[in-house]
Amino acid sequence: MGIKLFAFSRRRNGVTVEEFQHYWEGVHARQVADKPSLRRHVRRYELNHRLHEDYARDRFRPEGAGAGWDGVAVMWFDSPADFEAMQAEPAFSAHAGDGAEFRDEAQLVVLTHDPEVIVSKPNCGDAGAKMVCILRRKAGFDLAKFHEHWLHHHGGLFRHVPELHEPLLAYEQNHGVASPNADFDGVTEQWFRSYQSFLASLEVEAVERDVNPDLAYFLDPAGTEFIMAAPPTVVFGDE
Repeated sequence: MGIKLFAFSRRRNGVTVEEFQHYWEGVHARQVADKPSLRRHVRRYELNHRLHEDYARDRFRPEGAGAGWDGVAVMWFDSPADFEAMQAEPAFSAHAGDGAEFRDEAQLVVLTHDPEVIVSKPNCGDAGAKMVCILRRKAGFDLAKFHEHWLHHHGGLFRHVPELHEPLLAYEQNHGVASPNADFDGVTEQWFRSYQSFLASLEVEAVERDVNPDLAYFLDPAGTEFIMAAPPTVVFGDE
């Protein structure tokens, strides 16, 4: 079974959104793509750039404007051993150090298993917006219980409640790898036709009736962060 690495990043002080995105894609990601010793360990590498419309949310955050995230990098590996082998390559230290050129040192990182597919529609390729949400379980849930509830009960809401299911073009749950040092327990990916259809999906009655009470039951709200991203930029790898 493979694993995925999700890394939420934000630009460092003095770096504009455009400068961040340009360096992230054009320089930092190319250090992996163009270095055979690193690339050979990675099955797929993609960048999820935050939509410009989504930045309006930051002014409502307690940290103040600009405190949110600018993008999420995702790497797929065929095994944990491949991930560890990439980190052991001499070229990896230089790549990791290059992050200081454009991003804040604070990142949110989680390792997950290959995804559980909750919804996948034939027109999922039409998605123009993607929610990427990192999660932490509520105190009192062990990891297995958290994943079981998230998959079958919470995921079931989006499979079986029509007004929750209809706006989605696809929905995947990435369940976190068990580790005593893990800060987060999984990542949700949901695809929508547009940013506007995502916003409209939050207004349906079932969100207040079914989704929000369930989120309060099993999630730590202080450990939940998300961005709305454009269709991902695939640096390399399978489709």
